[in-house]
This record gives sequence, structure tokens and C-alpha cells, in this order.
Amino acid sequence: MKCQGCSSELVVSNIEGIKVLTCHECGGILIHYGELKKIAHPTIGDVDYSSVENMDESRHSKLACPSCGTAGMLDINFVSYSDIAMNYCKECKAIWLEKNTLEQINREIDKINHDKENWEHALSIFLSKLPF
Repeated sequence: MKCQGCSSELVVSNIEGIKVLTCHECGGILIHYGELKKIAHPTIGDVDYSSVENMDESRHSKLACPSCGTAGMLDINFVSYSDIAMNYCKECKAIWLEKNTLEQINREIDKINHDKENWEHALSIFLSKLPF
């Protein structure tokens, strides 16, 4: 399977006991729905669902899905209020993480876990879920 970012071959790697496809050239990671919560730092809630909940289906990326070949993966954010970008295939539910995206997600999860008693953080989460 080829990387859609740089055309290198994707290889099987192990992250937190989960087999994922990675690109050793550009650092991208291909996972499927349900695997993000297994490879990311633990937190309350479902990070996979939070990432695809209320996604804007008009935000197509230039990437084709490395898993099923569907053109125009959707640009989504890891949790709606973050600016951490990922690509999602609605057909096969694959998620493409660019280099360092998993590290950014883990930092955000650590912040959520640390700040869950912080009223500003709780308010930003609440406001991000309102349908403006």
C-alpha cells in the first residue's frame, strides 16, 4: 500500500500493541476508526467518536484514502475545538495522521486530563458542541 503523501510504501508498525501502517519517509500513520483511542493516551470519552462527530463533510482533502482508494478524504479535527488536523475516509473509516499528529493529540489529551477541573477548559468544550 502506498503513502498518499509521498508515494512511499506503507509498512506495518506497532504502536501501543496495535498494528498500524506507517510511512518511514514522511512519518504518516494510517489507522482505522476505533484504533485512535487505543494508541493515544488514555482519557475519559471516546476520542475516535469526538473526532468524527459533527464533521463538516464539505471539507475534502487532496488525499485519496491509502486503504480503499476513495478520492478526497475528509479534513477533520481531533475534537471539534482543536486545530489538530487529520484526514478521514467515510467509506472505510480510515484515519490518516500526518507526522507528529499523534504527539499533538497526546499533548491535547494530557491537557484535557490535567485541566478537566479548569472552568475555562470546561466552558470551551461546552461551547464547541453548540450548533452555531
